Amino acid sequence: MNAIEYAAELVLFLRGIGEELAAGPQDPDYDVTHSTLSVGLIQGGSAINIVPNTCQVTFEFRNLAEVDQEGVFRRIEGFALREMLPRMQARHPGALIRFERIYEYPAHAIAAGDPLVTRMKHLVGRNDHSKVAFGTEAGLFLRELGLPTIVCGPGAIAVAHKPDEYVERTQLAACDEFMRKLVTS
Repeated sequence: MNAIEYAAELVLFLRGIGEELAAGPQDPDYDVTHSTLSVGLIQGGSAINIVPNTCQVTFEFRNLAEVDQEGVFRRIEGFALREMLPRMQARHPGALIRFERIYEYPAHAIAAGDPLVTRMKHLVGRNDHSKVAFGTEAGLFLRELGLPTIVCGPGAIAVAHKPDEYVERTQLAACDEFMRKLVTS
């Protein structure tokens, strides 16, 4: 039984869910306007002439608040355990599929008219807003503690998490000024 071949079946299933999510709920305030599911890593096998007995697939799911994160995960897990695993075990009784959650960032959203958003706009001297499509702890603060949260800070996500990541001095100065206003207002 070739573990990579079964993993490829799971990857195609994940791609299908990703396509459904792209056609699902939309929020134009995000730079990526829909929920996403992406396979980022596949690791398996040891040599071309050895049938691979293990394969690991790592995927990431980022959802809008109105998409049921647990429901999507249960669907993936259900497909693997109810449809793939019995076929695998028919060929090799010791076959197994295991899921491990590496980290979780629940969806985060705060209404544009929320008083916290209004105050933030006043402090930074802007009237526009947007939402971030990257993972932050903001969703955890809201879910676990009930704290409305805003994600803000110096720098640009376009240069974040890259070998030459940087924050311009003007951004740091603006952050200092914002912090001063925050504690004195």
